[in-house]
Amino acid sequence: GGGGGNMQLSKGGLPTHNGPGGGGGGGGQQQQQSQMLLANQDQYLSARAEALQNVERTITELGGIFQQLATMVAEQGELAIRIDENVDDAVANVDNAQTHLLKYLNRISSNRWLIMKIFGVLISFLIFFVVFIA
Repeated sequence: GGGGGNMQLSKGGLPTHNGPGGGGGGGGQQQQQSQMLLANQDQYLSARAEALQNVERTITELGGIFQQLATMVAEQGELAIRIDENVDDAVANVDNAQTHLLKYLNRISSNRWLIMKIFGVLISFLIFFVVFIA
């Protein structure tokens, strides 16, 4: 018998066409094998398409996750810059406070000597009045 062409599986599992009239054998069995091969091929292609869609969804999800991560990193960078600026301000304020405290200490120290001198003069006047006037 003749028929159309002879379909056979290649090494990769895909059907190949051997051209017109080759192979002999029964046409009904050949047609049934050919339909089975087409059904297997359709299942294989459907599975591949589904797998590719899953990969595409996964890549899209990963893209979203990386976008969120980039946003979080940018926010953390801004926060770190603000913290750094606040630390610099705190250091400047501490230096300013130390300067003011040193000025105040010097003023108090010089005032203390002045108070001691005035107190010494008052005591000497008191002793002078008690000894010579009383």
